[in-house]
Amino acid sequence: MMVPSFRVHVLPRIPAKLGKAYYALATTHGALGTVTELAGLYILLSAGTSVLPEKLRITKYKVWMRSVLALWWVVLLLGMATYTRWYVPHLFRK
Repeated sequence: MMVPSFRVHVLPRIPAKLGKAYYALATTHGALGTVTELAGLYILLSAGTSVLPEKLRITKYKVWMRSVLALWWVVLLLGMATYTRWYVPHLFRK
């Protein structure tokens, strides 16, 4: 859902404009969100299926789940910051 907007508005300006909050927030939110999503899928595959080989399965679920939960909260806050920066610009003007 967010990929088309990111591709049109942010991706063409990376890395030249990463010093600006408008682009840095969106890029950080997208990158960390992707990592968090992949970690969540890894936990799901490891815990809920036998798709992964025994070597790649995790045993300490609590640590993994808490880590991914913390990452989700960070991604959520970054998403709110991105939305605020993009759609409520008068807060940031002098």
